[in-house]
Amino acid sequence: MLAQQRELQADADGVSSRRLVLVGMAGMAMAVGLPLASSWPAEALPLGPLGPVKRVGGEKLTGLGAEEVADILRRDLAVGQYFVTGDLTREIFADDCRFVDPTNDVSGLSKYLTALGVLFDPAYSKVELLGIRATGPRTVEADWRLGGYLVFPWNPKVEPFEGHTVYTLDESGLVAEQRQTWSISGATALAESFTPTFGPRRQLF
Repeated sequence: MLAQQRELQADADGVSSRRLVLVGMAGMAMAVGLPLASSWPAEALPLGPLGPVKRVGGEKLTGLGAEEVADILRRDLAVGQYFVTGDLTREIFADDCRFVDPTNDVSGLSKYLTALGVLFDPAYSKVELLGIRATGPRTVEADWRLGGYLVFPWNPKVEPFEGHTVYTLDESGLVAEQRQTWSISGATALAESFTPTFGPRRQLF
């Protein structure tokens, strides 16, 4: 029993040590002004300084139902590829919308768009929409696949993975929260984000 406890403690110490390394690497990225591309599971971190929350886009499209919002998001994902380009319909998102994924947690549409603009290389990154539907009066859910390259100096490659997004609408019908879960862990995402890629970039799927 004692040996088993010691083994469990050793495993815990190993995890703790690895986390310290990950935190240090993420800190270095933030220190040089790079947004965090990843972290570890279930501990989303705020993105680095991205400026104050400010109004973006035109007049907000309030009063839309979940089905109507789903139709707009379908275009934004399938055509606009907004996870890698930032080309989304700003008018359906609240300016203080919260964006959460396994690695980052940021409040503010303007901040989110700033982060997207300095993250993926849109020429070699792609979003494949697998499905989107309204699942309630104030919820829309989407399934998708994403892969590509980050614009960091060491040319990291993000191998294709699948994700699920839940959009929550507020009382006015605007998207108040976008929450993602992924088929890969945050640790895997971090490893990819700090792994150099050599040779020319190419389409991954």
